[in-house]
Amino acid sequence: MSFEEIFKSLSVPTVIAKDECIYCFESLYNNNPEKETRHSLNICLSCFQAVCKKHTGLHHKVTEQNCEFSHKHYLNLAKISREENDSKNSITGPSQEKNKKIKLQIVDKSEDELYDTNWSTVEVKVLGDGSLSQDTINKGTFRDGKLSPIEGDNINEKIPQIINAKSKVLVDEKQAWELQMKSCQHTHNLEATASTISIPESSLNLEKCHDCDLPSNLWLCLHCGNVGCGRNQVGIDGHSHALAHFNTNKEHSLAIKLGSLSTLSNDLYCYSCDDEVKFGTPEFLSNYLSKNFKININSNAFGNEKSLIELQIEQNMNWDFKMVDAQGRSLLRLSPSKGLGCGLINLGNSCYLNSVMQCLLNGGVPNWSDKLGNIIGHDFPKDVIYPTGNLRCQMIKLLNAFKLNPEDYEEGIRPRSFKECVGKHNAEFKTNNQQDSMEFLTFVTEELEKGLFPKIQDASINPNNLLKFIMEDKLQCVECKNVKYTYQPNECIQLPLKEGNDLVGTTTQNLMELITDYFQGEEIEFSCPTCKRMTKAVKKQSFKTFPNTLIINPLRIKLDKWVPVKTSDSLVIPDLDDANCEFLDIANFQSKGFDAEIEILFPETDQGTQFVPDENSMAQLQEMGFTPNAIKRSLYETGNKDTEVAMNWLFQHIDDPDLNSEFVAPSTSKSKTAEVDQSSLQTMLAMGLDAKLSRKALTIYSGDVAASTEWVFNNLDDDGELESVHEEVEERTEGGSEPGNLDNKPYKLTAVICHKGTSVHSGHYVAFIRKLIDNERKWVLYNDEKIVISENMDEIKRNGYIYIYSRDNL
Repeated sequence: MSFEEIFKSLSVPTVIAKDECIYCFESLYNNNPEKETRHSLNICLSCFQAVCKKHTGLHHKVTEQNCEFSHKHYLNLAKISREENDSKNSITGPSQEKNKKIKLQIVDKSEDELYDTNWSTVEVKVLGDGSLSQDTINKGTFRDGKLSPIEGDNINEKIPQIINAKSKVLVDEKQAWELQMKSCQHTHNLEATASTISIPESSLNLEKCHDCDLPSNLWLCLHCGNVGCGRNQVGIDGHSHALAHFNTNKEHSLAIKLGSLSTLSNDLYCYSCDDEVKFGTPEFLSNYLSKNFKININSNAFGNEKSLIELQIEQNMNWDFKMVDAQGRSLLRLSPSKGLGCGLINLGNSCYLNSVMQCLLNGGVPNWSDKLGNIIGHDFPKDVIYPTGNLRCQMIKLLNAFKLNPEDYEEGIRPRSFKECVGKHNAEFKTNNQQDSMEFLTFVTEELEKGLFPKIQDASINPNNLLKFIMEDKLQCVECKNVKYTYQPNECIQLPLKEGNDLVGTTTQNLMELITDYFQGEEIEFSCPTCKRMTKAVKKQSFKTFPNTLIINPLRIKLDKWVPVKTSDSLVIPDLDDANCEFLDIANFQSKGFDAEIEILFPETDQGTQFVPDENSMAQLQEMGFTPNAIKRSLYETGNKDTEVAMNWLFQHIDDPDLNSEFVAPSTSKSKTAEVDQSSLQTMLAMGLDAKLSRKALTIYSGDVAASTEWVFNNLDDDGELESVHEEVEERTEGGSEPGNLDNKPYKLTAVICHKGTSVHSGHYVAFIRKLIDNERKWVLYNDEKIVISENMDEIKRNGYIYIYSRDNL
């Protein structure tokens, strides 16, 4: 079949993923017009997937085995950058060059204004010896919307359609730096009542803050016209007087930043929702401001300050401007190599993903990538036609870039297809919003556990087991001294920072002291089955087994006047700058286990553990009109510790036909009320999830709300009985074998993920990894696609968010 016949019946989609090979990170862009054309992609004319010349044969074989016919016809495309002076007028005008403000507008231009396109039709043929050839049939150029003349009307029609089809990458990138803002009930209320609002013109003063005379960072209350300054964050002055105005006028939820007003954008903030929002129609804001405040947003009189989005991006980009040492000299830029791996290009708020994957794939967690390679290999499976949506294929694609040919990616790689694949079913990680790197580390290892490592019999093969250990919880009554031991698999320890200083980031704390405090234990109220009354008990944790790699996450988020902020308190780090701690030694926190000679376990009889509803909660809920049976049932289902949680459960189950029937607590030999964190349980109940399933999930996953929520959605038909909890916990520890090591060894610091910024919703993540450079261990900074040697340990101490210690390869 000729290409003329193929193009005649071809239906070209409007969007084509044509920017990157589905098997590697080869692209079709050649940004140096003076050099030869090195980069091109073959667009399959059967499935419209893009493959490089190296992998075209693989795609042919895969389709030959799995499709009705092999895919052997392709359109090869290569984009050649035009000379700078050829297109500069279409990209930036003089007015834009003079404006120092960062512009985030992504202009909807055809790539034809930036690139010339070389094209050719390619046919794959099987030779006599079984090898494949790629034969060029026709070729030409595409420039200024015109195809170089060639015989065949269908070819002349369809090739421009493919070239001009929207790139899936560009469609996605149009929202890459945008926050996904929505309307809220407060914007709806203002839109509904706007006609009744009248603000006296005499009360308006838009030049400065009404409380401190600050002339910038001003926020206008849309309800009364008060002008207050914003928060002091990301490099702008402010004293939070706009927030203070809301705190004393709780109905005044909406404020707009005066310096952000323009026809293209504005910053509208809802203090009640604590989030950026927007009105249903853009015309409403323009009309409302004109009517009540005599503000004409078309006049350009106000839009002279950076918007919140621009400030966030500037904070992210700030690392680019500070890639220097203490003397102001530029840091030594390193080229990708098999020893150093390659950089990861920021997709727009994807630095959290970049930093985590660098540590996993590039030696931050020693041996993790080697074990991954032993499981998935380096060859793509031959039964997957569309590898973009296959997690195994995406991990092979990343692993090959890091381990086999990193030198090919001098400018870094874009982990776009991996991000879309791994996060497609998660409400948070499928967006372009900034995310928490610790949450992503937990998420991605669990996704790999489910998708690539399920039911691995040999625990030593699973790379995730390098992070796992068993934590012992010892509960001892302070009166009778009886004890209870429970064991849970863990993958990190999260350390609260010490309180006591009102100025965020002005103190120095010692990481080893924080670890010691963490394992000192705490005193809690406890219903003792031996004493048969409420007493006090000491709850203390210790290591039953030690992980090969220990993840330590200092909890740097604190509430400052009820606003979550990130503290930058400096930490003294073992094996970094603490002369007394060349290693991290946690041998003192090893479990001694149950000692039958001096300890007595709590009785496990039905009498000792019989469910007894909390008397105070019973009384309070009876005063609200609930029946005793309904109250007992709610207290049993919600843990018997919190009246409000039980009340919420009652409201959610008010229509249950058996709510007021006689309540008999299930036999404790079959089901026991799980001891779970009540705030975590309440979070899940607020989602409308079943209390019994939520409690079981929190028990299985050691209080991890995200993992527990996912378990509930996947096990809605589970009976919620806790008799199978131990079996499920054992299943998570590879068939009952305990992860971790019984012997203790010292740990060395191998990697650190840092978060730069003061806001929990923005900022920038980078990774520091210890690498062998010229036979010497040095710290290498991975700042997205940039790889440099860095000896500036202040960032690690002040902004360290995840510290990775390993006992392997010391």
